[in-house]
Amino acid sequence: MSDKTYENEELFLKKLAQAYTEYNAEHILPFLADDFGYSSFWVAAPDLSKEKYTDYIVGKLATMKKLNTINKFFMMYEQGTGKPFLLIGSKTPQGDFGCFDVTADADGKIAKLAIMPSSFYHLGYKNKEDFDKFLASL
Repeated sequence: MSDKTYENEELFLKKLAQAYTEYNAEHILPFLADDFGYSSFWVAAPDLSKEKYTDYIVGKLATMKKLNTINKFFMMYEQGTGKPFLLIGSKTPQGDFGCFDVTADADGKIAKLAIMPSSFYHLGYKNKEDFDKFLASL
């Protein structure tokens, strides 16, 4: 992948964190490709299309806002490639952190978004002090 692809993916992941912290899907919807697909490791169902994901994320964020859910995220990078991943501050049922994995298409639009256990990847951080602060905030 090119550095530009990773830049687009990292920008989207930053916007995704913003959407979750501000409960506003409008931060991410313009980035989605027409053939976008969303999947979750913990849901045994077909990928959600762009239309179904839009309905899903708008509803999910509205529920989170109503419940005053606090979401925390940290940008991580795959060792060796530098591909960005967004670490989710809450733990999975297996006790691991979840993370968002995105794939941009040739036009820079987001073609795939998946939520997966972070243990599936070899992730690292750019700044240990910032990562320690993130962990301490949980």
